Amino acid sequence: MKNKREKKKSERKMKKAFMLTLAVAISLIGILPTVMAHCPLCTGATIVGVGITRSLGLDDSIVGVFVGGMIISTALWFNNILKKKNFGGNEKLRLFSLIVLTSILTLVTFYYAGLFGRGNSFRIFGIESILVGSFSGGVLSLGAFYFSNNLKNKNGGKVLFNYQTIIISLIALVINAGLFALIF
Repeated sequence: MKNKREKKKSERKMKKAFMLTLAVAISLIGILPTVMAHCPLCTGATIVGVGITRSLGLDDSIVGVFVGGMIISTALWFNNILKKKNFGGNEKLRLFSLIVLTSILTLVTFYYAGLFGRGNSFRIFGIESILVGSFSGGVLSLGAFYFSNNLKNKNGGKVLFNYQTIIISLIALVINAGLFALIF
């Protein structure tokens, strides 16, 4: 009886955390400029993907793949905002710092939402499943971003097709999530 209550309470906390994240993302989308290289649409799509996979009850590592994509997408988004505001400094260090900051903020939110911690038994090689998935998704998402930029540079600064970066990123994330679904 007590486990059902705790499970329902944990589910309510998770839904509240998701709704808060979604509300903040939608609010940010509404106040930012409409044209950006790594846009709020990309970040919003990643957040919605996380919500959908969680609502379907998929493994935490699969959700983590999309969380990693969201972390990288958000860091790239903020980095573009800082560049447009002529925020100086080393661009690679700034991007790395934003990735670390976004990761910490996301993980703290997950900890307080009860998605991982002492009571969580979802682990891969002793590491929280959602962390493994997040790291994997983050690396792939960052790689997809640089791959898309490389394609654009080879094509004279023009994309090969509309929404090139997000399509490449989503394909990489879906393949990664599919592999995790088969393995775990």
